[in-house]
Amino acid sequence: MAAAIAAAFAAPAAIAQSTLTIGGTVNIMYDYVKAGGNTGGDVAGGANNSLKAHDRVRDGALSNIHFSVTEDLGGGNSAFVQVESAVIQNSDTRSNVVGSAAVTGGWGNRNSAIGVRSKAAGRFLIGVWDLHYNELYAIEPGHPITNTAAGMLALMNNFGSGFSLSPVIGTRYGNIIRWDSPVWGGFSITAAYARPTDSAPVNSPGDVRDGKNNRAWGIAPRFESGGLQVRYSYLQDKDIATNATISLAGTPMFGGGAVAAISKITGNRLGARYKFGNGFGVGLVWDSSKWSTSTNTAGAQMDVKRDVWSLPLTFETGNHLLFGTYAQANDWSGSLGGTSWSATTNPAAIGGTAAGSLSFGSETGAKFYSLGYSYRLSKRTNVHATYQKIRNEALVRYDFYLNSSGSTAVGADPESWAFGIRHTF
Repeated sequence: MAAAIAAAFAAPAAIAQSTLTIGGTVNIMYDYVKAGGNTGGDVAGGANNSLKAHDRVRDGALSNIHFSVTEDLGGGNSAFVQVESAVIQNSDTRSNVVGSAAVTGGWGNRNSAIGVRSKAAGRFLIGVWDLHYNELYAIEPGHPITNTAAGMLALMNNFGSGFSLSPVIGTRYGNIIRWDSPVWGGFSITAAYARPTDSAPVNSPGDVRDGKNNRAWGIAPRFESGGLQVRYSYLQDKDIATNATISLAGTPMFGGGAVAAISKITGNRLGARYKFGNGFGVGLVWDSSKWSTSTNTAGAQMDVKRDVWSLPLTFETGNHLLFGTYAQANDWSGSLGGTSWSATTNPAAIGGTAAGSLSFGSETGAKFYSLGYSYRLSKRTNVHATYQKIRNEALVRYDFYLNSSGSTAVGADPESWAFGIRHTF
């Protein structure tokens, strides 16, 4: 007992030279979700069947707890450490299936790093941190404080690929080195480099993956003045190694065998928003992203480019926030094995749809709609309700961002109603 009391009183002395802050967010919601209209319809045992309507209680996808330690170094400089972890259902710490073991996300699975801050030089950090995908949150401010499914990233953060391989465009990268500049007259910039994995490169002469290391970098300039915000973000994520059987709606492609490949993803994202004095805000966002692969498998090289346009609107008065977003993803351009997507069709039947009847050049677009409302009960607590829907064309399966429907069918149209409560501390 005496030793325990002594340890308790000694612990504060260990951090006496630093400032410790504990904070976080809990955002829990109830939603009702479905995804019908799938290509070819439902068939017995089908791999492309619709998602039946059901309800869920789940995290709004941003619940977390973080510990921040700051030490004053003098001269306007400080050292810091942040450890942030997902909580509630984000970490999925419960047993989902009878007899299965619980799964945990572990500690530090969100923005966690060590670094230094300087009034003159900005912030430098190394660790695990966001890159690219969240840069335009300020242009669409409704969804981060309500439901991530209500945001335009449903179309912008992926290619809607119906293939079993479907890469994302920007994420929370591990092994990242990041610099955030000070604000100079409303202008600021971020530059970052990441080695997303710790693994050694493949050592196999003749393999397209031989000697390749996955690495990513990004740059994001911003300008803010009064009610105006302008943001741009560029990402290049290259040499992503895969060796997998690629399928479409359950049917293997390229002869059915595994394809060894390396992928390169580039993303350009530009957005602007103006908030008027009457509380009305209007934004416009353009995203142009490309996914290309290199492989020794004949006919399996892919080059996918798609553009997305989005119009996010907000109206704020008192404790009330209304928001809505419309977004549209254009059809793919590029080629498969040297043949343009417009001349490439589905290689096998999808449900009741015949093989060869659908073109990737005209059936790979989508539209996204969302409406939301938030009421502030206090500075830290709000209640919210959202509605969101995606209309997919026949060969894609765009889904909501983070709080996805879980639909795996191409052509299906995810739809959900949700309401919840959010508190920050």
